[in-house]
Amino acid sequence: MGRELQRANHDQRLAEWGRRVEACRTSGQTVPQWCGENGIAVSTYYAWQRKVFRAVAGAAGPCFAEVPVNTGIPGDRLAVIRSGEIEIELCSGADEAAIRAIIGALRGC
Repeated sequence: MGRELQRANHDQRLAEWGRRVEACRTSGQTVPQWCGENGIAVSTYYAWQRKVFRAVAGAAGPCFAEVPVNTGIPGDRLAVIRSGEIEIELCSGADEAAIRAIIGALRGC
């Protein structure tokens, strides 16, 4: 019974912090500004943000994103980003919309 209660409390705190992280990220303020106004230590905010992101990533499964295709001639490879089984290759000439879509997808994963 004790572990179940601890898990329920943790899940409740995680849900509350999920709402706080969302509020901060959509506030238009920097994290320190938002934390200052809400009486939260910046280090506490980031610790919970990590927990929220891990929980969401574990529950969400694979992450997919639509990326606009650059129909121009491919250029030289500028960078390769690898994380687990994900590999993203950026080439010279990649347009801004594609790069923004890739970064947005990475933030969501």
